[in-house]
Amino acid sequence: MKKLIIIGAGGFGREVLEYALDMKEANPQIDWEVKGFIDDNLACLQQYNQEFEVIENIKDHIISNENVYICAIGDPNIKSAICKDFMDRGALFINIIHPLARVGRRCKLGVGNVICPNACLTTDVCLEDFIFVNCHSNCGHDSKISSYCTISPFCDITGFAELGKGVFLGSHASICPSVKIGDFSKIGAGAAVISDMPSDCTAVGVPAKIVKRKNR
Repeated sequence: MKKLIIIGAGGFGREVLEYALDMKEANPQIDWEVKGFIDDNLACLQQYNQEFEVIENIKDHIISNENVYICAIGDPNIKSAICKDFMDRGALFINIIHPLARVGRRCKLGVGNVICPNACLTTDVCLEDFIFVNCHSNCGHDSKISSYCTISPFCDITGFAELGKGVFLGSHASICPSVKIGDFSKIGAGAAVISDMPSDCTAVGVPAKIVKRKNR
């Protein structure tokens, strides 16, 4: 039996723990069980009466083939750096798909993805690696979500839309059909994106307008 280690013990990490336990309860044949967290703040769970603890620092963790991993860090830049390092050192990542999520038969998923309760991937959706699709968010037909994206609750990614690497969508953001969002851009909560957005920008509003650009 493999041991599941959750990378990051913040708020989303505790949510991912619940989803992992729900997934295990729904399917006891899964070949892993939760071991605990790794986080650079060893004291971050002290105020919670958790049965699962922070085992050690992320930076001190030694990869073992006895473990499987899921990353629960929402910031796409931090998430990408940690996951790339772990993968380079041989870590095996799994997907956490909550029993109440709907993933279409023709959808394609990479590794390290978290699909939360009541999220929906309709049909012919492509998710690469280390993507979070949070509660009540929808990825419509033929949409493509690149690695390290974080999709907050109640987002709507419509047909043929594409998110580049490391895109962050705030809650209730809507991406209109066939719209493309460039790498590591941020879309504010409640924004409606009706036209393509470049990489490394921040856009807010209805319709969404760019309010900040960053040169990477």
